[in-house]
Amino acid sequence: MPPSPASPSTLAGLVSAGVIDASAAALAWVLLERGVPALVAGREPAVVDALLDGLVAALPSDRRPDPAEGPGTGRLVRVAGRLDFATPPGIVRGALAATTGRSGLALAVAADDLAGVLAVLRRQGLTDDEISLMGVVLVFGRSNGEEPNAVSPPRLLAAHYLRPVVRDAGGHLRRLAPAVLATWNPAASAWDDFAWGIVPDLAERIRMRAGDLEAERERRAAALAGHVHGGPVG
Repeated sequence: MPPSPASPSTLAGLVSAGVIDASAAALAWVLLERGVPALVAGREPAVVDALLDGLVAALPSDRRPDPAEGPGTGRLVRVAGRLDFATPPGIVRGALAATTGRSGLALAVAADDLAGVLAVLRRQGLTDDEISLMGVVLVFGRSNGEEPNAVSPPRLLAAHYLRPVVRDAGGHLRRLAPAVLATWNPAASAWDDFAWGIVPDLAERIRMRAGDLEAERERRAAALAGHVHGGPVG
């Protein structure tokens, strides 16, 4: 008997529905599990919330949010609701204060692109150097004038990585522009992957060897994509 279809609120379900690429989902999953924040942006709450739900559900049980436990326990901090430019400042800073290096942060932003996300974070009172630590930004929407409908949900249009400010050997601050991890290619009806270019940086941040990160990403991507072909998710 074939396995039952993946729930649309799971990462495998979103991959199966064509909302997100298995490779991009796997990378966001492993980074969030290792404490790198994940921001999901878009104008359609159902998909944004489903992606956040899927990422949270994929974490080990002792890393998922638990209202019964206070901050500093190593559990993910998930900001309720969606932030926009009208959200009162201080919410993100308060959430960051509750995180540890291991716990990480997940939040939703009502924005159309990376520039919109950065504007909301600045409105929250974060400096550019603080924003540089905010990790992965997944932007969902529709391309080529697509209109909302029940059959075709919005998809991942772009995945970005906010590269942390660092000091060079001379002690000077280096501020690097955000890196593109993946983009949707309408002409090919597929995602273009660019994450390979910064795997060493990602691996260093989560204290893994680059080869181990690549292997883990590929393993998780294969598990997620297995449902598209009727196989189980590991």
